[in-house]
Amino acid sequence: MEKRKHVFWELTLLIGSVFVFRSLWIIMDRIEFFNTELNLWMFFVIGIIMTSIAFYRIVHADRRFVKH
Repeated sequence: MEKRKHVFWELTLLIGSVFVFRSLWIIMDRIEFFNTELNLWMFFVIGIIMTSIAFYRIVHADRRFVKH
């Protein structure tokens, strides 16, 4: 793919992701279930776990394909 088109589609993906994230944030603010202190802590911990697993998998993904 041409470099200009690639950059264009990456920017489109980034901006679209911001719109989705912002919309979900506002929707979750309006639902009482997501605003209790216990649930906020629960989602915080779940988010840390999910982020840690995803980060680990991304960082170590190339090791499977490297020949020793």
